[in-house]
Amino acid sequence: MNQTIYLSFLILGPVLTAYGAGLLVTGRNYSSPLGRGLTRGDTKRLQRAPAIYFRSVGALVGTGGLALLAYGVLMGFRSSLPAVLVTILEILEFLLYAALLVLLFWLLRLANRYKLFRWNKP
Repeated sequence: MNQTIYLSFLILGPVLTAYGAGLLVTGRNYSSPLGRGLTRGDTKRLQRAPAIYFRSVGALVGTGGLALLAYGVLMGFRSSLPAVLVTILEILEFLLYAALLVLLFWLLRLANRYKLFRWNKP
């Protein structure tokens, strides 16, 4: 891949991490346009969503941002990093991807529990 792509990962990773951390800490949705759904029904579902739902979204987005940052560092600077650091980053990246899967299932479980899916009536 091109170095520009890795640079964008290094910029987008911390942005997503900060966005997810904001949701995780506050437990509330952001105001418009970031806090709106695609339709009115989506917006209504988001308005009745509990704080734990937004905390799980924040955890998922924040962990994804950290994984993206680790991937950008690992692939962009692999040749200039010591072998021990590359190994540590690979292990960290694996753990972040495993955490992403767990957080995704947790988010889906919460959305099902509180009937926040699109096919649920608003």
